[in-house]
Amino acid sequence: MSKNILAKKGMTMREKEIILLQKIKSGDQSAYMILVNPYRERLFRKAVSMVKDSDDAEDIVQDALISGYKSIQNFRAEAGVYTWLYRIVVNKSKDLLAKKKRGREKPMDDNQDNQFIDERLGYEKKLELFEESKYLKDKIDALEDIYKQVIELRYFEEMSYSQIAEVLECNIGTVKSRLFKAKEFLKHSILQDEKGEGYFGS
Repeated sequence: MSKNILAKKGMTMREKEIILLQKIKSGDQSAYMILVNPYRERLFRKAVSMVKDSDDAEDIVQDALISGYKSIQNFRAEAGVYTWLYRIVVNKSKDLLAKKKRGREKPMDDNQDNQFIDERLGYEKKLELFEESKYLKDKIDALEDIYKQVIELRYFEEMSYSQIAEVLECNIGTVKSRLFKAKEFLKHSILQDEKGEGYFGS
């Protein structure tokens, strides 16, 4: 039923999200996977970039989706659904890294009642996601965190300036300033290797 309503022509992604959120809050559990499915691969990619392990990344995304469903009644939709889930994934990735650093890593919560976990991505797909554009990824990873993050949000996550500002909890002017500096640092690093320009547009 949800899919039929969402097939209506001319509907924006935002409008579809609002309809699905209303259905979920009314008890339609199936609408939750329809809501989050478009973002799963991007969330997985972000988790991999942080924890450097595809199995841990899958667990993080799985746990994030469970947490998202549990807290869906409190989600006001002031932010986009992807931005909301992105924050959850980032926080859970940071939590896991902190546990590893302390040497007291605990396994992710194994929720037997979860109805929303899709099949694990195949090994080849995970490897492709993890290794793609390795040269550029290494260059970005070498940037300071504040510049690395804004590059990833803008070009890999394809977020707008306002979405980035929301995630980073700063104003749009700060986002633009950080992005400009990040691109300059990145360009300088690439040119030192004689790779040329053209990795990022304006």
